[in-house]
Amino acid sequence: KAVVSTQSTGTVISGAADSLLCFWRDVTAEEEAEVIEEEKVASEQQQELRNLLFQGRYAAAFSLSITLNMPYKCLTVAEKILAVEDGTNQLRSVIDNLGLDEIETLLEYLATWNTNSKHTITSQTVLFALLSSRKSLDFSSNPKLRVHWEALIPYTERHFERLTKLQQNSTFLQYTWDR
Repeated sequence: KAVVSTQSTGTVISGAADSLLCFWRDVTAEEEAEVIEEEKVASEQQQELRNLLFQGRYAAAFSLSITLNMPYKCLTVAEKILAVEDGTNQLRSVIDNLGLDEIETLLEYLATWNTNSKHTITSQTVLFALLSSRKSLDFSSNPKLRVHWEALIPYTERHFERLTKLQQNSTFLQYTWDR
């Protein structure tokens, strides 16, 4: 077994009886620099998201929160979009500009948001905007999206049943009150 180190290139060469030479190069500093650069970019993007929210530019903030993989922030931005006049149409136009990977991420978020009844209205409105977008025709042919659609069905049915029962009870209460 033999080991040789070269200072000029920072390479270590090792060899053994199997006649195989292995060239090793220390890349620790390069990897650390990449991690620092990635953290810097993420920090800048998060600051940009905060600035967009402060400026009221919710459409751009919605897309950026999906890119940054921030589901709760995306939910709060969706709620802010829906709170403005003509929010559903704004949301639909934002969804029309999303790529397939972003739509897949959004569907994953919707499946998570839909499990909590507190977020039902927002998640169902975003789902409606997604289904009524121009890209909805492409959804059925994509097998990656099918998993997320199937995850949405049970809770959507549960929320529908809950709201139907609530409507029936309120109708009965109104009928009783009117008598």
